[in-house]
Amino acid sequence: MWKDLKKYAAAFFETHRTRKIGFLTGFFAGVSILVFGFFNTFFTFICGLIGLYIGAKFDNGDDLIDETLFKLNKILPEKFRRW
Repeated sequence: MWKDLKKYAAAFFETHRTRKIGFLTGFFAGVSILVFGFFNTFFTFICGLIGLYIGAKFDNGDDLIDETLFKLNKILPEKFRRW
């Protein structure tokens, strides 16, 4: 039974894989909005994107602290710059 279920799941995701992943993502987003509310779901989504960004930076081997300080140096006014 488990082998059949595994084969079915593999065949299910082999054809039009991105459509199915998009559907499942949208479905879970819709359910979480209904259960938890829009703003709680939105906050969780934003936190997930920030985590994805930080994880991608670490995977690429970038120095995240120096890069962040450099960007802050460009954004902040002169009186707030400390470095």
